Amino acid sequence: MALTKFKVCPACGEHNPPALLECKKCETDLTGIKVVDEAILAAATAPTKAETASNNNRSLVKVCDCGKANPPQARKCSACGEDISDVRATETQASPQPMMRMAVLRSVDGSFSFVIDKPITVIGREAEMREYLEAKTYVSRKHAKFTLANGEIYIENMSSTNRTFVNNMLILGDAPMLLKNGDEIGLGGKLIKGERQSQAAYFTIEVSA
Repeated sequence: MALTKFKVCPACGEHNPPALLECKKCETDLTGIKVVDEAILAAATAPTKAETASNNNRSLVKVCDCGKANPPQARKCSACGEDISDVRATETQASPQPMMRMAVLRSVDGSFSFVIDKPITVIGREAEMREYLEAKTYVSRKHAKFTLANGEIYIENMSSTNRTFVNNMLILGDAPMLLKNGDEIGLGGKLIKGERQSQAAYFTIEVSA
């Protein structure tokens, strides 16, 4: 009995019909992807020890402006959704990474929380936390970026309209700001006469020890 042929998406692993030029799940370009079956796939995914060591140390990635490293054939950034079809894949050398801390963003009313545990996290109405932020009209599509580095967490404003506030103070310029446990973050608004703006979003940050 003949085995079913398919193309394996390098970004998400989806098995696609041989005639497709884009992944039906994530729209990754499949132009140069070989058509395989289960037998060919099993043989191809059994690398030698030398190949395994080489792959562990070196790989090709597309790095988005937000800092996320994506598979070389990805067309959209998996972190922020940005079009990266024109970004050239570059070689990266794996190196031991320092242990990163974890942080939790918690809405001031306690109804929503979000764990930040990646090196780069972009939040906004069309990025991470979209399920909570999509109704907040003062929040931009990509509003702020969080960076975990050297055991610290930083926030950077990405909105040119309604901006980002920490403890009611505007983040100036594009420089990342170090966050501390208990800091209050305002996306698109701040306290005005003791009142929060309903179409902005407000969170406190809890940083793990």
